[in-house]
Amino acid sequence: MLKYADGAGMYLLVKIAGKYWRMDYTFAGKRKTLALGTYPEVSLAKARDRRAAARELLADGTDPSAAKREEKRARADAAANTFEAVAREWLGKTAAKRASGMQLKVKTWLEKDVFPFIGKMPMSTIAPRDILERVVRKLEARGAIDTAHRVKQLCGQVFRFAVVSGLAERDVTADLSEALASKVTKHFAAITEPKRVGDLMRSIHAYSGHPTTVAALKLSPLLFVRPGELRTAEWAEIDLDAAEWRISGPKMKMKVDHVVPLATQAMDILRNLHPITGHGRFVMDGLCFPAYGRVNAHEREHDQCRSARDGLQR
Repeated sequence: MLKYADGAGMYLLVKIAGKYWRMDYTFAGKRKTLALGTYPEVSLAKARDRRAAARELLADGTDPSAAKREEKRARADAAANTFEAVAREWLGKTAAKRASGMQLKVKTWLEKDVFPFIGKMPMSTIAPRDILERVVRKLEARGAIDTAHRVKQLCGQVFRFAVVSGLAERDVTADLSEALASKVTKHFAAITEPKRVGDLMRSIHAYSGHPTTVAALKLSPLLFVRPGELRTAEWAEIDLDAAEWRISGPKMKMKVDHVVPLATQAMDILRNLHPITGHGRFVMDGLCFPAYGRVNAHEREHDQCRSARDGLQR
C-alpha cells in the first residue's frame, strides 16, 4: 500500500484493488478520513474540488463525513419517495373520503395517465414542466380536456400531501393554472320557458305507465332530488306522519344527512304508491329499477317504462 500526498491532508492511496483519493482531517479533536472517490474516475482536479468543499464545511464547523452521509441518505429517500409511491400512500389514506366508485376512478386515472410517465420520478425532482408535458399535454392531445384538468388537480393533491409529509417543498402544479386548455362547457337540455314547463307537467300527469314510473315522474319536480336518490328511496326513510324524507349521508354526494320536506301532493303520491310497493324495501320497487328492487311481471310496459326513466334522468 502506497500513499502519494497532494497537500492539505489529501493523498492518493494505492492498493492492489485500486487507487483511492482520501483526505485526513481533525474534527472535534478526533482524527478522521474522508473518501473523495477513486482514480481515474475522479480526476486530480475533481478530487481537489472535493477537498476544497470539505475544508469549507470544516471552516463552518461541519463534519464533512457527516455531511456526506446525510447527502447519501437524502438521495436514498428521494429515490424511494417516487411520485407513484407517494400517490399510492395518499390514495390509501384518503380513501374514506371518497365513494368506492370514485376511488376506483381516481386509481385508474393515476395508473393509466400519470404513473407511466412520472411515476418513477422522485417527488423532489418533478418540475411543473414535467406535469405539463408528460401528463397534461398527452391528455389534451387525445381530446380529453376535462380529464386533463381533473388529473392535474389529482397531481396537486398528491403534491400537497407530500409537502405536509416533508417529501416535497411545494405543489408544483400551482404554476400550471394558466397553461391548460380551457374546458368546453356543455349544458344539459333544460326547459326555461314557463309555458313549456306547464306543457311538461301536463304530460307527466297524463302519463299512464307503470305506477312506480308515474310516481317517480310526479315526485321529481316536487322533491328536487337527484334521480339516483329518488330511485333508491326506501320506505324506512320516509315518515308519512312527519311529512319528511330523511336520506342518510352515505347516499348523498356530500355524505351528509339530508331532510326533504314532503308537500301535500307528494304525500298523496306516496300514500297511493304504498299499497303497491310498501311491502318491500324500495319506494320505487318494480319493473323500472331492477338494480334497486325486484322486477315484476309486467313486461308489456317495459319499453314505455325505460323511455320514461330516461326522460327522468335527463
